[in-house]
Amino acid sequence: MNRNPNDDPAKLDGLIEFELTGIEEARMAHETLPEGVERLPELAPGYWEERRRKPCPTDRALAGTTIDWLLTLPANLRPTQLCESYPRAANAIAAAWYRPERVAMLDDLLTDRRGKRRGFPVRVRVEIEALRNAKGPSD
Repeated sequence: MNRNPNDDPAKLDGLIEFELTGIEEARMAHETLPEGVERLPELAPGYWEERRRKPCPTDRALAGTTIDWLLTLPANLRPTQLCESYPRAANAIAAAWYRPERVAMLDDLLTDRRGKRRGFPVRVRVEIEALRNAKGPSD
């Protein structure tokens, strides 16, 4: 795209206006909350642990219905790493597989909405993404 040197750069499409600042001024702006925004209270240690469902013995093994579900999937789509490392998540996916909320549930597993989650290891994440992109029975 040829630009006319007389054009005001701030009025050209796609450009963002900015002003030069010093490091200290930028640091203060970063550390200061905008007007009307209050700091959230710090959560007490163990806050989420108290609210999370207590683990059940069945969370450590694949349910029979999950094994049946796995057998319906093509071999290259079966999430073996997920099943070995996170049987509770595999059981939840299998339970949601035939329902319309399947896609939203898989999206929730792939997205950190609360912050500070470690997330799944890469191999498990790839398997969940493949399931997310696969055509389900209700698609």
